Amino acid sequence: MTLIFVALLALSWTGLSLAVLAMVMKKVSPPRQAAWRAFGLALVLNTISAWYATPGEPLPTVLLILICHALLLPPLLLAARREEQRGRPPV
Repeated sequence: MTLIFVALLALSWTGLSLAVLAMVMKKVSPPRQAAWRAFGLALVLNTISAWYATPGEPLPTVLLILICHALLLPPLLLAARREEQRGRPPV
């Protein structure tokens, strides 16, 4: 049960960080490019922090972070595509 809770917590944190980063990046680039930049930045920073957070066995935490990012990339890109199709001007 604890493992499921940790996995859901990691997934929700990853989703929140990707959404916030994409909104910030959208101010300087188009939505799809902002989504990719947010994904790359969050993946690097979260993987490094997960690596250092568990000095004994970092591989399971890094795999959890990678899986969470891989699960959230398609919805992030879909949202960026929808926003581009709406033709909203950058904020």
